[in-house]
Amino acid sequence: MRISVELEDPISYMIIWLILGILFVAAVLFLQIFFRKKFGDKLKRPKKIKIKKPKPKTMQEIRSNYLGKLGAIEGRLRGGQISIRQAYQEMSVCIRGFIFEATGIPVEKYTLSEIRKVNIPALTQLVEEYYEPEFARFTYADVNQSLYKTRKVLELWH
Repeated sequence: MRISVELEDPISYMIIWLILGILFVAAVLFLQIFFRKKFGDKLKRPKKIKIKKPKPKTMQEIRSNYLGKLGAIEGRLRGGQISIRQAYQEMSVCIRGFIFEATGIPVEKYTLSEIRKVNIPALTQLVEEYYEPEFARFTYADVNQSLYKTRKVLELWH
């Protein structure tokens, strides 16, 4: 039995598609290198953080609001309504919220390493102090001392 279809030799395929594919890959590589050279520095530079200064009256309102929140945390801790761990978690939320409202920097979303880069030493110290008690099952941290330090940062913030 004869077959009416004859197979073509590989050489007879259109080589234009292979050439176009190679040119396309070369163009993509060229553009990749070009744009990395041209815009690479701009993409790597960290953005400058702009710190806003609230008006003195507004700052007093922010301070008194967060001192009230800190007092509520302390009251619930003394009343046995929350554990030491929960108190540290709430203190972290409190101080981060205060810094956000006082400066405009969204530190409530930052990790400890990102907070270090912001360069607010008081916040960095407090968050470092909170980390172990916040995440450990058992802690020997002095919650009263931490409450005192947090209150001092809130009161002395300028």
